[in-house]
Amino acid sequence: MAANQDSIQFLTLDEAQQIDRTTLSPMEKFMARITVSALRIIIKIAEDLQVHGEELTPEQIVQWIEKDSVKRKELGEDAAFLKWDSSQPDLDFEDDRQDQVTSANLSGHEKFLTRMVISAMQTLQAIAKECSSHIEYLSVEQIINSSA
Repeated sequence: MAANQDSIQFLTLDEAQQIDRTTLSPMEKFMARITVSALRIIIKIAEDLQVHGEELTPEQIVQWIEKDSVKRKELGEDAAFLKWDSSQPDLDFEDDRQDQVTSANLSGHEKFLTRMVISAMQTLQAIAKECSSHIEYLSVEQIINSSA
């Protein structure tokens, strides 16, 4: 499942509506949205590192997001996979949490995203195991059904 960096959407309107139509609780719907969004990032990282998604380590995720951040800073937003405008540094937040992301050369919101992806990995690994599949082949439906 190749992810074209120019057309990637981490959660499409159709997918959001599909999640909203479920009988999941509001928290389960929120977590399903995060999991689908993180899946897209994990697929890209796994493709770049030529491994299956479930083989990624937290350290590899941190390093990949750091490299993507450097691309964005040095070559511009279009060169990076993760696209956002950090033109309002006052919206960045202090990050004093101590974990594998703490020492990464990332802004506060980049660290937040990194932690979100690492956290979603556990859920995606469990779903992939349950579905006898690699993470990169999981569908939105499988994520929704596993959230129920």
